[in-house]
Amino acid sequence: MLDCAALFISDLHLGSNQCEARQLSQFLGLIRPRVLYLVGDVIDLEAIRINAHVSERFLTDWVDRLMDGSAADPLEKTCIGSRKLLRNSHLQVLQDLRDLVRGGVRLVYVPGNHDAYLRKYAGLDTDHFAIRREDVYTAPDGRRLLVRHGDEYDGVIQLHEQLAGHLIRVQEQYSQLIQWFRSAGEVIRPAAPLASWNPEAILQGAVEILAEPWVWPVPAPRGLRSSPFSLAFALERAIKTRTGHDRVLKRLMTQHLFRENRSGQCLAGLINGHTHIPEVTSFEAPPEAGADPSAPCHITTYNDGSWARSQRQLGRTALVVAHDGTIGMIRFDRKVGIVPFRPPRFPFNSYPLRPCSVCGAPVADLAKADGAAALPDPGIGELLALVRGLAWPERSHIRS
Repeated sequence: MLDCAALFISDLHLGSNQCEARQLSQFLGLIRPRVLYLVGDVIDLEAIRINAHVSERFLTDWVDRLMDGSAADPLEKTCIGSRKLLRNSHLQVLQDLRDLVRGGVRLVYVPGNHDAYLRKYAGLDTDHFAIRREDVYTAPDGRRLLVRHGDEYDGVIQLHEQLAGHLIRVQEQYSQLIQWFRSAGEVIRPAAPLASWNPEAILQGAVEILAEPWVWPVPAPRGLRSSPFSLAFALERAIKTRTGHDRVLKRLMTQHLFRENRSGQCLAGLINGHTHIPEVTSFEAPPEAGADPSAPCHITTYNDGSWARSQRQLGRTALVVAHDGTIGMIRFDRKVGIVPFRPPRFPFNSYPLRPCSVCGAPVADLAKADGAAALPDPGIGELLALVRGLAWPERSHIRS
């Protein structure tokens, strides 16, 4: 078992055709963190509504009855009337999470935009389970990290909610079609990794990768062209590259963290999901944020990736905290099991690096990125034109 202080996963999208539930179930059977954070978009309520052909009111009423104990346990009764809301492999993931809790793992659920309805239950807290709107995780080495899903900083989601709903429906139908083809020719894979795997070495390798920030960014083409064509990722790439989405997102994140630090929070960084892109980037505090000598001289944003089928070479990732407080990233390989993971760099989240003026650590120069000409927010017509003009990524033989 991979024994660690904490583990962060997000964007499971249970209920969606994009969820890699079988691999996620295998992964959960190999980990034993003291605390497991589910950083949003765990239950994809919108995808369930589309795939199960139920109304939003029907679904939210079921969630309310489930939370107050008046609805049947979904792991014991998989159908509500004639409606099956979750397929068996997705229910197995819920069972695996329940088994971890029963085994002593503390589970903290931070809902995202796809399971935003559960935010009304923020504040629920028992011995081993909690739902939080956001949380502050204190690592064993004393670093304080804010945990949020990340949609709070995303103006695209807020301004194009109707468009986002249509994209979800397209992605669900596309993913279901692709899955039918995959299932027809997929060979049976082993349910466990090779017997020779070494959890301690994997954890050490994962934290060492992130401890070498001058080395870990890999060329953009490897990240962008690491798997066969993905509709979800192509749409994401088109929108984010065209609108400067990540630059805006990072600016809002860093402004929020530095504002919190000016009020005495002493946050060393942010752990989030939402974008489905695993990433680690540090930013130096602006001069006006340095009034408090105890405040960190720079903050780091960690994105733990996703368990949805977008980019196969980039999916199935998690952020892991070792018992000494060092942070690393891991990925579940379907043939090997858990392996250390080196986050890629993309055109929409690559910034010039320079030494921090206080400690010398490499930090991203967001100010230079902000100096670029701002791009207007496209309308629906422009987005459709962008999609039509997308180039299909090249195939690769990299193992997924």
